[in-house]
Amino acid sequence: MTALPDTMRSLVAPKYGFPTEWEVTDMPVPTIDDPKEMLIKVYAAGISTGDTQVARGGTKYLIGDLKMPHKIGIEAAGVVVKIGTGVTNFKPGDAVYAFGLSRPMNMLAAPGFCSEYCVAREALVLHKPATTDFVDVCNLANVVTAIQTIDMGLRHMRDNGVVDGLEGKTVFVPGGLSATGSAAIQVLKNVYGVGKLITTVSTAKVPLVEEYLPGLVDQVVDYTKCRNLADAIPAGSVDLVYNTQWGVQKTFPLVKRNVGVVASIASVPSPGLLRGGDQGPGMLPPLPFFVYWFAAVAQWYYAWKLRGTNVKHEFHSGNIGAREDLERAGEIVAMGKVKAVKRVVELEDIDVVRREAQKVATGKGGIGKLIIKIV
Repeated sequence: MTALPDTMRSLVAPKYGFPTEWEVTDMPVPTIDDPKEMLIKVYAAGISTGDTQVARGGTKYLIGDLKMPHKIGIEAAGVVVKIGTGVTNFKPGDAVYAFGLSRPMNMLAAPGFCSEYCVAREALVLHKPATTDFVDVCNLANVVTAIQTIDMGLRHMRDNGVVDGLEGKTVFVPGGLSATGSAAIQVLKNVYGVGKLITTVSTAKVPLVEEYLPGLVDQVVDYTKCRNLADAIPAGSVDLVYNTQWGVQKTFPLVKRNVGVVASIASVPSPGLLRGGDQGPGMLPPLPFFVYWFAAVAQWYYAWKLRGTNVKHEFHSGNIGAREDLERAGEIVAMGKVKAVKRVVELEDIDVVRREAQKVATGKGGIGKLIIKIV
């Protein structure tokens, strides 16, 4: 076995700020500190909105100060080079996908997966599907979130008396060419058999929807030309909203008043989801009391906006630690039912990395998942 280097190249935030200030620098190669961990040589890493939010200080008043420089990245694919004594399902040489955080998510941990090497826990590692390359598999977390959020929506639909699933139903997914939206659209159509799929994009991206999501989207709405969604999507015509953007209340009029459901990954979580309980650990470690108070007020606001209807709304935060869902997502990707909509840049091309990561931070201009190629 080739000796490991002492240092590696890593994408870091040298101080709090937007990606325009990120750098690629030398950092120590991480070490295995737990028997259930493994060291992975990273081939490609994904950049998410959460990476940019934490790095610019969006959570510092809730979780404390980051240690600078802050290593970027919580999702990667590569090859195992070393395993802890308690690892049983992986060995050196295995090609894998890995995620950096489980619930409760310690945002101060900075797993730094956008580096030449990373350490991951066995429970959050999956053998890379043989049919998928390292770059494409870096979108797997969005597939896990999609199936979990859709299943949550189906539970609410059953509570409303809709027991025949999503086949033939109408679903609205805003932001269809985002990393989250593009993954959800493919899962909805190719796995759950949705009948009509509606999405929104900007003017410049309208002709790109068919290019990146061929045959999957039935109606494309140019949100820059549509002041109110109900002007393009008839009120009460949608069975399920898979919400990917802030302002979830704007989607409420679209769903069927008696049976509609809004399953959201971009709204305020409930206090119960933040804290955890009988259903498992919460999203985050203990937070200041006013955070739970604000979360409760937000739920009252959503309920007030939905008064007079039987519409159900709930926020979901993807949980990669749910092993069954991670493995199911891997199978879906292996079968070709979801293909990553992506843009790929080289780690050392820092100007391009900054430019594309800034698009992730602002939610403007990017298409699909931003992947940083390392090998």
